[in-house]
Amino acid sequence: MTKFLIIGAGISGCTAGFELAQQGNEVEIIELSGSIGGKVLTYSCKATEDCSKCGVCIAHTQLRDSVQHEKIHITVGASLKSIDLNGRIITARITRSNPYIDIKKCINCDACIQACPNQCITKYSRAEFIQYTVDYSRCLIHQGKECTACDEACPAGAIFSREKETELKVSSNGVLLATGHEPFDASRKIRYGYGRIPNVITGVEAEEILSRKTYLDSPEGSVAFIQCVGSRDPAIGRNYCSSVCCAYALRLARILKFRNPEAEITIYYIDIQNFDKTFTALREEIIKSGIRFVQGIPFKVEKSHNGRLKLLMEDKNGNDSILEHDTVVLSVGLGPTTDAERIASLFKLKRDEFGFFSPGSSSLKNVFISGTCKEPQSITDSMASARATALAMGKVI
Repeated sequence: MTKFLIIGAGISGCTAGFELAQQGNEVEIIELSGSIGGKVLTYSCKATEDCSKCGVCIAHTQLRDSVQHEKIHITVGASLKSIDLNGRIITARITRSNPYIDIKKCINCDACIQACPNQCITKYSRAEFIQYTVDYSRCLIHQGKECTACDEACPAGAIFSREKETELKVSSNGVLLATGHEPFDASRKIRYGYGRIPNVITGVEAEEILSRKTYLDSPEGSVAFIQCVGSRDPAIGRNYCSSVCCAYALRLARILKFRNPEAEITIYYIDIQNFDKTFTALREEIIKSGIRFVQGIPFKVEKSHNGRLKLLMEDKNGNDSILEHDTVVLSVGLGPTTDAERIASLFKLKRDEFGFFSPGSSSLKNVFISGTCKEPQSITDSMASARATALAMGKVI
């Protein structure tokens, strides 16, 4: 029997796991965080009257199918400590944080949420994908105290909370690294005031807000999108295009305008990248809706005396100008995770000049890479990459 280990339960890892399981393989997926789905969980659907093809909905369907597959086992809160090699077998030593909720046994009854004295268990439900997540920082067990309230309350026996951590070993014939990415830390761009000036937010935060309500600050507010924040910038070692920022900014602007026709929306850009065959029609639709495109990137954001946000910029003719908006959305790029160097060392991988994993660089022939840990990718591209990688793994192992 062939067994695969996947590091990372984001959309790439879960998609690859599903494809491998469909081939008849046993699949173990481990995830460092307390939840399955990765960054997709914070993204909003951007459909208006028509689908925007952002991939969020199909990603949730894929997550549901993956966690329900009988040949897939997923462990969250799992920290990879070391790997051992024995011929073609890779054995991973893992530390799992508890309380551990077995998503296969869970019957979605909310008993654990009601029983938890510190309210550290939350429920996520979207497109038939349901999971319960433990905030370990608030859990009494991780504060050095004893608590089995959620364990005892669960009628399905889906929760284990008898100890803070559990040591596990997983042996596999092949490993897929799908550890994902981290958004650029916008506070590094000091002149934009992120973290200091109210209503300066990132595209990631805009996604999360729009998944809960129909506007960012107010329905009639003036919103500015500033592109290429943390991308195409050699001064900070990120002289590459993150590829997804144009797509998500245009789609977010479109849904904002659709929901709030009175809102004034402006996109400040160097150039707009053509992200798929629908791009031209989408951009024309956006322009017709009244959204402005201004070529040029503001070099500073300040708070105006009237409480609005003042953008200072130089236009393409070299003239200085000042523009005011109510909210500024920084379209941050994608970069490697903070743990990328350690993971690369464990699996004898090389990283490119920007810190992403280099495909095929490991001396271990049964180690593969998929998704945004190798390069910036959209949701749909990440899923396609995962399927292709899973097919290759099935043939090689």
